[in-house]
Amino acid sequence: MNDYPGSEDERIRRLLNDAVGDVEPRESLDSIRSRTMVTPFRARRPWILGAGAAVVATAATVAAVAVMGGNPGTTDARDPGFAGPSSATTSAEAPTASSPDPTSGESDEPAPSAETTVPVYYVGDTSRGPRLFREFHSVVTADPVLAAVEEAVSGDPVDTDYRSPWPDGAGAGSVSFDGEIITVNLEPADAGGPELGLHDRPPGMSEQEAAMAVEQVIYSAQAALQQGRPPVQLMINGQRTDMVLGVPASEPLAEGDALDVLAQVWIIDPAEGAEVTVPFEVSGLANAFEANVQWELMQGDTVVKEGFTMAEEAFTMAPYSFRVKDVPPGDYTLVVHDSDPSGGEGFAPWVDTKNITVVE
Repeated sequence: MNDYPGSEDERIRRLLNDAVGDVEPRESLDSIRSRTMVTPFRARRPWILGAGAAVVATAATVAAVAVMGGNPGTTDARDPGFAGPSSATTSAEAPTASSPDPTSGESDEPAPSAETTVPVYYVGDTSRGPRLFREFHSVVTADPVLAAVEEAVSGDPVDTDYRSPWPDGAGAGSVSFDGEIITVNLEPADAGGPELGLHDRPPGMSEQEAAMAVEQVIYSAQAALQQGRPPVQLMINGQRTDMVLGVPASEPLAEGDALDVLAQVWIIDPAEGAEVTVPFEVSGLANAFEANVQWELMQGDTVVKEGFTMAEEAFTMAPYSFRVKDVPPGDYTLVVHDSDPSGGEGFAPWVDTKNITVVE
């Protein structure tokens, strides 16, 4: 059963306030093999977070904003996985449930489905190769962790610059948490067929893309769980497997280092396709050189307005925000990026874009 908070406001508060400063940095993504856990799988009665019958409504991204300014304790900029949408963007109550006693042999009734928001990680192209970006999706589910993983594997991102590289038809059958390890049961398109559909890396998928697909599941499950960063055991059709998409997965996997896995500039609000009225606030997270965050509002190749702001910290994923004023109604592309200290000699800047509409 799920041990989720009793209201959506409380759930969002936890998304914003869960501190993970005590989490030790993980090794980088240079090799997922170096991040496989050696702890054997605990044969304990799991806390079941999801069931295949959970109804997931893939909806437009809920406008999401990390807290900018104010009390710096409201968000952990070093761990953007827990920066969630503001409570003003949602009103539905989340399901209430309690974790069963692992020794009791009794199970609680399933929590009712309710509309909630879940963090979902998708792959996008950058000058450093494929990296993860995050959206917030509105879903109807009794199990937010299962819903987040299912959206990551088989859902469609709202931003068309993002994608899920998982094979068509793949999905998440169930997710469980035993207090130490999140177990994700993946299902290929033909759930009754051989495991090869998700065991090996498909033709045309690069090794880095496969690694990012696995990281999608790890980051989405951990962020939706809101209980630190427990390792994730991947299974196929309910069976332990030595590989998933060609990535070693025999033991529980820790998440890859954020510098190696995440895109280093995100626009959180406004979301892709949002309608806004002027003046409007833009907020997000950026790991920018000297905390310098630059932006343009464009129509085609024309820069209509531009400016810059400062992230709260340099050289780490930190909140930024700025206000856009005095632009006429119309369709625009919002572009946010860091600066290029190399003068064009190194990698191109990190960049994120959102197509928005300014209305009267």
